[in-house]
Amino acid sequence: MKPKCILISLLILFSFFSKAQTHYKPGYVITINGQTIRGFINEKEWDANPTVINFKTTLNEAEVKNFTPNDIIYFEIINTVAYQRYSGFVSTDETNISKLSRGRDSSKKQDIIFLKLQQKGPNVSLYSYNDAIKMRYFIADNKAGTTFELLFKQYFIPDMGPVTHIENEFIPQLYDLGTKYNPSSAELKQEIEQASYKTPVLRKISQMINDMPVDNTHYETLSSFDFFIGAGVSGSKFKFGGELPFRNATDSKTTYGPTFSAGVNFYTNAKIGRAVFRAELMYWTSSNETMADLYYGQPDKPKIKYHFDQRNITAYPQFIYYLYNNNAVKFYGGIGITVSFAKYTQVISSTSTSASNNNLLSFDKNWLGFPIRTGLIINKAFEINASYAIPATINSGDKTSGNYSIKQSSFKAGINYHFLIN
Repeated sequence: MKPKCILISLLILFSFFSKAQTHYKPGYVITINGQTIRGFINEKEWDANPTVINFKTTLNEAEVKNFTPNDIIYFEIINTVAYQRYSGFVSTDETNISKLSRGRDSSKKQDIIFLKLQQKGPNVSLYSYNDAIKMRYFIADNKAGTTFELLFKQYFIPDMGPVTHIENEFIPQLYDLGTKYNPSSAELKQEIEQASYKTPVLRKISQMINDMPVDNTHYETLSSFDFFIGAGVSGSKFKFGGELPFRNATDSKTTYGPTFSAGVNFYTNAKIGRAVFRAELMYWTSSNETMADLYYGQPDKPKIKYHFDQRNITAYPQFIYYLYNNNAVKFYGGIGITVSFAKYTQVISSTSTSASNNNLLSFDKNWLGFPIRTGLIINKAFEINASYAIPATINSGDKTSGNYSIKQSSFKAGINYHFLIN
């Protein structure tokens, strides 16, 4: 079976397995009546706040309980993330510039939801809530026993075309809490006056309202990264088309060369590690040798042999998703785009003469590739990977010797080692 067929088959096969993949972590829930139940919660990459969670009392238990904000008031995955039940008003006005209202929109709805805990202290607790409409922040006055939304509004000014107006209503809301709990801090007042509606900024302000020099409780899984180095082998095949100088050219044989790589993985959620943006830099080589009928079928005339070596430095941004994911073994599929900067050495010869000409064939100095990739990571350190790049044109510029085309397809396999730099 061809390498590209193997890769595509594996990606399809494991996509079915990934649907059933779970990631249960130690945690607990607190029910409406105040009962604490310890067990394991299925942690997911919640881009939006969850509306339901999966819970088991033991890992081997077959029964899965589903809890919603109607069932529990709080749940926490130990050392990872925590959510608090909220019942009250939630704003529904848009802040996306492409969907802004014309004129101030004060729309809101009564809802029961899970709020994500961002920062907790004796005075206030900061939460976030994200859904299909927008990101919102809520704050709880712990001593007063109230929770309310920190309001931010943006809208088009009527009869003024694309001119927008921003209302930072959250600033006086925070200022009132700062005056109440930490009135002597000039730094806190300055932070509030300059605040933007963003998680790190609001988390810092919440911590200062709580008068906490150090916040040792991490309620959010932050983006993280690791590095890797690797080596392997690349196989390349070239396809020739057109007339001169490749009339009746023989098919290129697959040739092999070494590959060396290094890069960094950026995880959208380091605890789960399912979605990864990878930036990779590779060095790899390939070669080609083909015979062509330079004299259009005259048997007494010699055929010409083209040989060239290719050396590439390739930038390879890619998106990777782990289809199967646990601490011991991770399996992923990925797509990306390669930008290769190539250097060529050419040798042209025939049965009666031998010559060297570095300018006979015209090549692109850089070209794009579109590979698919799959891989296996063992114990978070050792990665076995393979990729296939569909045929890409490597001579899209001027052709000095006729109307012809050269396309290159490649297959790579290798081993990477992942590590952290403290």
